[in-house]
Order: sequence, then C-alpha cells, then structure tokens
Amino acid sequence: MTGVAACGGDDSDAPPVPTATSTADAGAAGGDTESEITNGSKPPSIAALNELVDTAVDPKIPSKDKIVLVEGSEKDPAIFDELVKARAENSDVDWVLVNPVISAGPNKARVKVRIETAGNPPTNAESTIVFDDGRWKLSNETVCNLLGLYQVKSAMCAA
Repeated sequence: MTGVAACGGDDSDAPPVPTATSTADAGAAGGDTESEITNGSKPPSIAALNELVDTAVDPKIPSKDKIVLVEGSEKDPAIFDELVKARAENSDVDWVLVNPVISAGPNKARVKVRIETAGNPPTNAESTIVFDDGRWKLSNETVCNLLGLYQVKSAMCAA
C-alpha cells in the first residue's frame, strides 16, 4: 500500500461525492463525453473522466486503442493489459475519480482519486489530468501512482 502515499496527501475528511450538478452538467452536454474530452477550453466533468478510466481498464478494448487516454503511454502500451490484470487480481483495491475537477493552469487540472482497500477507510489522493494532443488524458504521474497500488512497474514511469 506504499503507492498510496506517492499519490498525494491523505484526506481524512469524508470523501467528496459527485453532486447532482456535476451529473446534470454531464447530461446537459448531451452525454457527449468525447466532446468534453476534446474541449481544451475547460476540464471535462467527473463523469467524462470516469468514463475515460472505465475505457482504460476495459479488457475488451485493445491496448493500442487506449494510448490516447494516458499521457506518455505510447512508451508502454502493454501497461493497460497489466492494469486490467492487476485490478482483476486485486478486487479488494478500488479507485475512482471524484469531484471537484479544478483547473490548474493551461492544459492541466487537478482531481482527487478516492482509493478504497478492504478493511481501510477511503483515502483521497491528489491526481492530475492534462490536455495533450487535442484531448484530456490522465497524467503519467497519476497512472504511475495508481500502478504503484498494485506494485506494477512500467517503462512510462520514472524509476
């Protein structure tokens, strides 16, 4: 569980819960997640980001089609297969992105990852998304920290 500390600070307060407003915002966009993900003028909704995460860990989608989801993943496209396998083998570890999504300057935003492990209270960790090559992606740092939860190493992560 040492990877959790690397993700960011521990937030012992109750984890933020997606609000009706964020759900309504996603619905107001017509449910068009792709247009949210490709709009560089503002960060996407939490619903759009979690759909991106769901795609990244979907075993039915080939790894080559997931490279556009994570910054720097072209260095190790097979990492998506490792992530899918690690999540399946560690069902007692779960994580999801939670509100708020906060702009952190041009082409960058912050979001929390709520990490839950069996027998432990949820922990919120800082993470980032980046606008790169015309779309919002999970940052390399975020994904590398999540891989640390499963003790998985990748060529896309700094040693």
